[in-house]
Amino acid sequence: MTFRMSCLVRTCLVALAATLAGAGIAAAQVKEMSLGNVNPPKHGTSLASQEFIDKLAELSGGKMKVAHHHSGALGGEREVAQQIQLGAVEFGPITTAPLSTLVPEMSVFQLPYIFRDYDHVFKALDGGDTITKYYDGVLEKKGFKLIGFIAAGYRGIYGHFPINSIADVKGKKVRVQEDKILVATFKALGMISTPIAFPEVATALQTKVIDSAEGGINTFYHNKFYDVVKNVADVRHTHQAVALVMSKSAWDKQDAAGKKAIQDAWAHARAFNRKFILDEDKSIQDQVRAKGVAITKPDATPFRQATMSVYEEFYATPAGKDAKKIVDHILAVK
Repeated sequence: MTFRMSCLVRTCLVALAATLAGAGIAAAQVKEMSLGNVNPPKHGTSLASQEFIDKLAELSGGKMKVAHHHSGALGGEREVAQQIQLGAVEFGPITTAPLSTLVPEMSVFQLPYIFRDYDHVFKALDGGDTITKYYDGVLEKKGFKLIGFIAAGYRGIYGHFPINSIADVKGKKVRVQEDKILVATFKALGMISTPIAFPEVATALQTKVIDSAEGGINTFYHNKFYDVVKNVADVRHTHQAVALVMSKSAWDKQDAAGKKAIQDAWAHARAFNRKFILDEDKSIQDQVRAKGVAITKPDATPFRQATMSVYEEFYATPAGKDAKKIVDHILAVK
C-alpha cells in the first residue's frame, strides 16, 4: 500500500469513527422513559396521559420518548407509585386515593362532597397555584414531582343491587379504594368498607366477595364491569382527582429545556382533559344504559349529611391537620 493510499484509508477511518461517535452522542441524547397506568387505552386518564406523551415528544424534537404501559401492565396504582419513588418508572397518573397510602395529605380529594360540581373542580385546580404549590412540596418529600392533576370524573356506586335511597346501602359490603377517608365515608353511610386494589375489583364482584364498588361511571364502562353487574347509583360522593407524578430523581436529571418541555406538554394535556371530561360526562351514562345497566340518582342530601363527620376524623390526623388549609381553600372557592 502506497503512503498516499495509507493516508487516505486512515483519513476515512477517522471520519467514520467521528461519524459513529456523533451518532452515539445523538442516541444518548434521546431519553427513553416509561409511564405506568392502571387504566385501559380509551379511558380518559389514559387519553390525557397519551396527549402528554405525544406532546412531550413533539416539543423535545423526539428526544424525550415515553413508553405508555397502560391496563395495569406495571401493576396497580400503589405499586406503580412505589416504582416511581424508586426511580424505576418515570411517570404515572395515580389516583389520589391509592397515592394517599404513601402521601396521607392526598386524602383531601376523597373527602365526601368537597367539590360541588365540575366548575368548582376546575376553578379549584386551575384558578390559582395554592393547591399545586402545597402538593408539590408535600410530594417532593416522598420522592415525587407533581406534574399536574387530571380530572377523572365523579364517582358513584355500582353493584348487584339498585340504590334509590341511603336506606338501600345499609349493611352492604362495598369495595373502596385504599384510602382511610373512603373507608370512613362508607362506614358513615352504614356500609362495610372493604379496601381492594383496582385489578382485583372485577373478580371480587364476580365472586360476590363484595356487593358493590365505588368508582367512576367512566371507569365502570371502560373496564366492562357491565358484564358483571347491572346497577349504578350516581351519588357523586367524590370527584376523582388523578395526580400525574414524575420520579423526583428523574425530574432532577432534566435540564432547563427538558423541564420546560414537560411543563408545556402538561399544559396541553390539561386543556385536553378538561374538555374531554365534560364531554364524556354528557354521554357516558347513555353508553352505560346501552349495555343494559340501570342508573339511579338517589337524593344526595342524606348521603352528604351522614358523611360530614369524616372531615373531623381527617383533621384529627397529622396529615389532616396540616392539609386543613387546603380543604378550607377548596371549600371557599366560588
